[in-house]
Amino acid sequence: MDKILQQFLSIAESGSFSRAAQLLNVTQPTLTFNIRKLEENLGVTLFKRTARGVTLTPYGMTLFENVRVMRRLYDNTIDLIERQRMQTERSISIGTGYTWWVLFLRDWAFEHRRLYPEAPVHVSIGNQLRCMDQLLAGEISMFVGHETPSIAAEFNTRFVPFCRARQGYFVREGHPLLGEPRRREDIQAYPRVSPGSPDQRYERLFLRQPDGEGSPRYRIDGHGFASNSMSACIDYMLHSDGVLRFTTLLADKLVEKGLREVALLPSHTNPLENVGIYATQDADQNPRTAALIDEIRALGLARFDVPDKPNT
Repeated sequence: MDKILQQFLSIAESGSFSRAAQLLNVTQPTLTFNIRKLEENLGVTLFKRTARGVTLTPYGMTLFENVRVMRRLYDNTIDLIERQRMQTERSISIGTGYTWWVLFLRDWAFEHRRLYPEAPVHVSIGNQLRCMDQLLAGEISMFVGHETPSIAAEFNTRFVPFCRARQGYFVREGHPLLGEPRRREDIQAYPRVSPGSPDQRYERLFLRQPDGEGSPRYRIDGHGFASNSMSACIDYMLHSDGVLRFTTLLADKLVEKGLREVALLPSHTNPLENVGIYATQDADQNPRTAALIDEIRALGLARFDVPDKPNT
């Protein structure tokens, strides 16, 4: 709002040129000069001096009532612009697997919402295939998950690691696989449970390279079970002989849900895999996205303090 009109309001509300000068941190002669100039421009007298200070003339009262409306409109406009700025600069659109949401991204997202209540937060929970599809479509700015070396080279993405994790196998209490160390061949005899979509359209994102179990990665066998709901997968396992291949970092949480980890023979233990952030190659050109990547990577490094450092 215009500086002189702000000074006029301060004088009218305080009833004194000297008090207004103190509140505005300006000299009293400056206020007197500016108000005299305002009165000359309007062609009327705005203040009447009294022994106790100043009061508004009828012309001054008219200006006062309308300038107060102007001030409210101005303040509301500034607030609206600030909210829009926060929505643009502090908004989050990120993908993640169930593991990383539970272990550290959930608390981070909630804290971000507390600090920036006007900034929208969009979190897409899904498997690697779905998150990659959303990243390439521009629906999310990044996602957290395991590194998948078989991602087709023609997709312009980058991977920023922050830790390493091992995949294990989980079953219901009383499952035939429990009780002694097993081979991977023993596990393959049981239905495989996958917390992700088996949609064929996602396979275009990956090279057709077999995983350690002899089938294209993420493809679900005919006798398996797949759902994009982790709760549905757990429900299925609690009532079947299904086997869930999942990161051992979440073992305690899965035990709380009623699952148990299958012991493996040392020669059949799955290798450590890099975990990190996928983003497009041009993510560094967006300062906000680049800062978010650094922030999430730092949180990951602090949260998963494991002796096996990520391969860079």
